[in-house]
Amino acid sequence: MFQSMSGGDGLFEERSAVALGFVTLAFALATFVSCRSCLTFLGRLGIKNLTETRRYRAFYRYHGYYWSAFLITLPVHLILALVHTGMPMAGDPDAPVHWVILSFALASVVSTGVVFSSCRSLVRVFALMTKRRPLISPSYRVFYGYHAYFWAVLMLAIAGHFAAANVHIGFGPK
Repeated sequence: MFQSMSGGDGLFEERSAVALGFVTLAFALATFVSCRSCLTFLGRLGIKNLTETRRYRAFYRYHGYYWSAFLITLPVHLILALVHTGMPMAGDPDAPVHWVILSFALASVVSTGVVFSSCRSLVRVFALMTKRRPLISPSYRVFYGYHAYFWAVLMLAIAGHFAAANVHIGFGPK
């Protein structure tokens, strides 16, 4: 159905997908580190008062922009990777590892949607567009209350995707 369509230089495509994966990972981490959930997590580890430092406040102020960059690079990375590998097919010796990488990628994409839908950044955008405040809704407040847990699931999915890709192509330390 969706086999590698490129017919071009597979090594270049693989490296492009990996490079964009690292950019996507950097934006995901920037988004997480600038999130209030991360502040709560770090507070539990004993790292407190980050918002009192000028550097962190300057970094924190761009949380919405990190989300935008992350939400742009993620589908581009996914498309580039699918163009390179296509859907894993029977008979392909790399099919099992490609399925693992693809499964973690799908979990990451779904988790990203859940995390973003429970984020204050989306709440602000929604409020600007509709003139309604979704945090007034008790059901949304409950959903929003799990935001940190949704981040944990996303980070686990990203870690699994990263580990499987590293096992497959070996971009990590040897």
